[in-house]
Amino acid sequence: MLQTLREFARQLTWRDGLFAVKSFAAGMAALYIAFRLNLSQPSWALTTVYVVSQPFAGMVLAKAFYRVLGTVIGAAMSLVLVALFANSPELFCLALALWIGIGTTITIYLRDAPQAYVGMLAGYSAAIIGLPAALAPAHAFDFAIARCLEIMLGILCGTLVHSVVFPRRAGDALRRAVAGALPSMASWATDALRGLGNEAQGLADRRKIISTVVAMDGLRVFAALDTPTLRAIGGTIRRFEGRLLSLLAVLVPLYDRLGILQRRRPDIAADLQPMVERVARHIAGSANAVTPEQSQRETAEEIALKAEIAARLPAVATLRDVPGAFLVHSILSRLQDVLAMWQEAVWLRAHIAAGVAPRDAGPAPSFRPYRDATFAAVGGLISAITVLVASAFWIASAWSNGPAAVTFAGIMCAIMGGRDDPASAATGFMKMSLVGVVLAATYLFVVLPPLTTFPALVVALVPLYLGCGLLLTFPGTVPYTMPVIFIGGGLIGLSNTMDYSFDSFVNNYLGYVVGMATGAAALTLLRPLGTEWIVQRLTRGIMRDLARLARSATPEPRSAFESRMFDRINALLMRLDPMNAMQRAAMRGALASLRVGLNILALESMLATLPPGAASSVRGVLDALADHFGRRVRPHVSGLLPTLEAARDRCLALGDDALLTRAAESLYSIEMTLRQHPGFFGSSAAIPAAAATGPVPA
Repeated sequence: MLQTLREFARQLTWRDGLFAVKSFAAGMAALYIAFRLNLSQPSWALTTVYVVSQPFAGMVLAKAFYRVLGTVIGAAMSLVLVALFANSPELFCLALALWIGIGTTITIYLRDAPQAYVGMLAGYSAAIIGLPAALAPAHAFDFAIARCLEIMLGILCGTLVHSVVFPRRAGDALRRAVAGALPSMASWATDALRGLGNEAQGLADRRKIISTVVAMDGLRVFAALDTPTLRAIGGTIRRFEGRLLSLLAVLVPLYDRLGILQRRRPDIAADLQPMVERVARHIAGSANAVTPEQSQRETAEEIALKAEIAARLPAVATLRDVPGAFLVHSILSRLQDVLAMWQEAVWLRAHIAAGVAPRDAGPAPSFRPYRDATFAAVGGLISAITVLVASAFWIASAWSNGPAAVTFAGIMCAIMGGRDDPASAATGFMKMSLVGVVLAATYLFVVLPPLTTFPALVVALVPLYLGCGLLLTFPGTVPYTMPVIFIGGGLIGLSNTMDYSFDSFVNNYLGYVVGMATGAAALTLLRPLGTEWIVQRLTRGIMRDLARLARSATPEPRSAFESRMFDRINALLMRLDPMNAMQRAAMRGALASLRVGLNILALESMLATLPPGAASSVRGVLDALADHFGRRVRPHVSGLLPTLEAARDRCLALGDDALLTRAAESLYSIEMTLRQHPGFFGSSAAIPAAAATGPVPA
């Protein structure tokens, strides 16, 4: 934690200070209005301001909308549960547990999408509102309205302040990301083509580029809310993102193929190197084209490069007779793809910078993030069981603070259920809650009692809430800050009728602790598997995607497959260390799986137009791939290689048609990838273990 705080201190800027001041101002405005309206728990309004506060105005708007929606749904469900089961605590708690479980499932399934807040808020809002209301059914509606008003007041104040007062717009961040994406891609691409840098650094660079593009799509969603001018070119931005992903999908195997050629045939590699160097110079030199007209023009060098690449492509007869010719053919074909994709990416980036959509813009690609329904269902089931256990304890003990324990048990599972190591995250939350307790006790028994005016209260709250606002600006300190806000703010319990009773303070904290401990214990016992389990699930998800792709009768849109696969690969790469030799091979295998999938898509798109003999062979390959990738325990890839070789030879033997050559090239690419990464594609073991035992390609 000390290291995180030092990092936070180094990165602190005036913008972070402004964010903290705005958050504090919004919180005090919400608190003042709640006092004037004589709401029963104004502290909820204050806490909600800090929950919805985000760095960019678009993020605040998105989070606010879905929090309002989730709160309203949760409040409505709480009234339904009270109406149905107020006289039957057991059935009420059972229904509440199921509802929270459903909400947690939705939240984990949607992952980091803005809509995920609906499931989480609808779940634990029903507990926050429904449990106290069930104890006093006659006042249930008034209680639900009061909680909704407090929460929505906080949302409204936070949204207004962050959207109107010196707003930081996601659109500005998106423009910077778009402007910097091509130079970053050009830097890595030129290094890769020139063979510069080591493998570990190359993987780290690829991981950074993938993460940047995936994050760019999130910024695009938020920018549509706070920057209307970008909403009109949202399709162009999606096309640009798709082209970047396609470029990366081509550059990764090209980098690998150049390395293999260098090791196997250094003479041929040396002959191609001047041309590859010119491609690298062209990419580096055109990364900063500023107008659509500039970016659309083909330079004389580019025309000459395309002509030279086409002239060097081996003939079909050479591919049949010369071992290794397909490797050169693959490299040259990928160079052609890189030039075409790069020119389109530069052209799209120039249009985005000018704020205009291309006249001939086609349909924007569909981006589909990966979803893990099984993982989400497990998280939801754990939440439901945890709430049931906490409810059983409450009912059996008749403890007056039991509702708080039930509520926090559900909140812990809903918030932590999607983490890699939820038990550790829940334990960390509990530890930081002690800081909240100390601060709350200091305020409740030392600072607040002498105060009699609202301005004095504002001054007194500056150290706590202004400090928390600063800490919320740094992602690494957010997990340490939110427990302080939740627990500290809840225990202080700011209201018009303050309760300074030490007994009440202790009992309230015990309710929180029992709930948090129940959630942490449930997550430890029911989901003891941590990051390695997540890595295995991501790997199995990649294999299931490849199997589904190979079985499909209708090819999936390339953009949809690429975006989902890159999203999954990004999640996988963020959990692996490129400096660790065992995990580095796994990262390479994960990136290679994308190319396998794209070649499967290419083969499927050709099936209808291939000659019958070739189509039959290709269909046999696809069936064999679907069977291989679909198995939970996969055999060694050597069993697939003869099928791929035979299908490739069959395509080449049927003639010199360009379609047959492309089919043969796709078959070769899949075969080559499987040979390079037999450990990744031929084992169901955990990624680090597979990487450790898998052979290194020659």
